Amino acid sequence: MALVATCSAKRSPGVTVTCLAFTLSWTRRTILAECDPAGGDIAAGYLREVPLGDRGLAQLTASAHRGRLAEDLWTQLVDLAPGKGTAMTRLLLPGLADPAQAAGLASGWGQLADLFASLEHGTPGFDVIADCGRLSTVHPPTPLLMAADAVLLVLQPTLPSVRASAAALAALYRDGIDQVGLVTVGDGAYAPKEIAAELHAPLIAALPDDPGTATVLSTGGEHHRGRLLRAAARAEPAVRQLVAAGRTRRHADARQVRSVR
Repeated sequence: MALVATCSAKRSPGVTVTCLAFTLSWTRRTILAECDPAGGDIAAGYLREVPLGDRGLAQLTASAHRGRLAEDLWTQLVDLAPGKGTAMTRLLLPGLADPAQAAGLASGWGQLADLFASLEHGTPGFDVIADCGRLSTVHPPTPLLMAADAVLLVLQPTLPSVRASAAALAALYRDGIDQVGLVTVGDGAYAPKEIAAELHAPLIAALPDDPGTATVLSTGGEHHRGRLLRAAARAEPAVRQLVAAGRTRRHADARQVRSVR
């Protein structure tokens, strides 16, 4: 697995908490990149007790202009699991502190996408989970979504969220982004499988309503290994299958193009 982008439609159903749960519970070395143009939340929430200095996505704006992203990325990462046996296996690229900074990254999203996609081939290799926030925002990181091996659309099982997600899916498909899976968060009026059938997209995970764990991941506090993290861990094989299916299709399309030429 390489680059997985996560996003939501108009509302904010818990994309960042979902990304953090995946990062903390999956088996491979993982970098969580907060690429939401509206700003990052983890520095002021889950890591509010950790001094981060100026590290984060904003510092890479100049690096993109100088062609130094690959070198400078590693100076901006924060270890989410610094304990014995886990150090440097769960890393975070903190997001923007001010949404106004997103304009400076408009020309750098493509470079970041290429860099993130290459990290699985490093020594050691890392998967990247990119938190792209809401699709309906200014300066969206569209190149990240287009380069991703899989895109996870996060939604709540409610009618407003499902309707907004249907429009978001149509927009992704128009951009040629068709390797999209659904992640439902919490309880609602509709069953996750019913939503997947309605939206004609595969259900990757149905994350439960787990206020204790969600609060810790949102605002910090004592680590809470509740149902949310267990469900996130169970979702890993489905995400890997989505990634593999997308790569198989891309390779088949590339072979077809070469045969036509």
